Amino acid sequence: MKEYQRCTRCVMDNASDPTISFDAVGHCNYCTDVLRRMPAEYFPNEEGKRRLDAMVAEIKETCKDDPYDCIVGVSGGIDSSYILYWGWTQGLRMLAIHVDDGLDNPVATENLKKLVAKTGVTMVTIQPDMEEYRDILRSLLKGSLPNLAIAQDNLIIKSLQDYAEQQHIRYSLDGSNFAHESILERGHSVNACDKKFILAVQKKFGERPIRHIKFSSLEDRYLRRHHASVIHLRPLNNMSYQLKGAIHELEEFCGFQYYGGKHYESILTRFLQCYYLPTKFGKDKRKSHYSSLIVSGQMTREEALELLEKPLYSTEALLQTDKQFLADYCGVSLDTFESWLALPPREEYSIPHSVLNHMAPLARKFRRFIE
Repeated sequence: MKEYQRCTRCVMDNASDPTISFDAVGHCNYCTDVLRRMPAEYFPNEEGKRRLDAMVAEIKETCKDDPYDCIVGVSGGIDSSYILYWGWTQGLRMLAIHVDDGLDNPVATENLKKLVAKTGVTMVTIQPDMEEYRDILRSLLKGSLPNLAIAQDNLIIKSLQDYAEQQHIRYSLDGSNFAHESILERGHSVNACDKKFILAVQKKFGERPIRHIKFSSLEDRYLRRHHASVIHLRPLNNMSYQLKGAIHELEEFCGFQYYGGKHYESILTRFLQCYYLPTKFGKDKRKSHYSSLIVSGQMTREEALELLEKPLYSTEALLQTDKQFLADYCGVSLDTFESWLALPPREEYSIPHSVLNHMAPLARKFRRFIE
């Protein structure tokens, strides 16, 4: 077993990710790579303002005769909410898309209501076939696989792609951003857009075939994306996107409430990050989140280390509430749900998956050319 090591610049370590590497002074490959990329990807300055002004002007001019300027996926979380708010300040005519899978944190649901009411945007709510969707979650749990939210993530991506093409919307504003998520723990994980993997999981562990839910494949997402009519933009990379500042602005604007942590806008992803991954796989996603904030200058390493000492769940009662909620959602007893949690962990690569997953390191190496 390797000796424990934590990065001396951020808080990534080899306990969560055995594929991590360190240089002679103890800096990890994650933050080293991010700092190398930062000058070409993140513009929290006048150059960013120039880029944003040009982006908005292009969208308005290109779409002046269209019903909408752009499409935005919204969850009630901070990033997508801020995109919607920012777009409103720029006078963009946005169509908001929300996928309601029955797993939203009630706080996030209220955030969406307030935001849509204040901005006046049109929001379309899409709900998957719930019997199929619940069975996929049961399959992921029975398969003891790490990413319980893979179907959720894929469905959001697929819904945005399809709706933009159906409505002939030319631009999609993405809340993904360099400031808060430049460091994402990788390991040997399967991309959320891997339709082959999701269907293989369902075939092996599921109780019903998937006939109604349409998923995105890696080929659709990346190989065909360059020929698609929708242009994907990330405005947050062209501004000083500060977590505390964004929360404050949204609070002032519409009474937005912060829900406690990165991706806690969903009960499933809160449970995934605060209990399931740390307990079963030894992965603490806070290390990635805090490391991103350290690199973008929003948190000190000392502050991050102090926060990592705090419990993942704010209270034991909340953990038990989430367990019961998810057991009810899956239509099983709490004892059955707990028995799934107790199964030995399984690696995602043990399930049939797209070969394109193995090209990810190469894609990262030539990221700027691909983009």
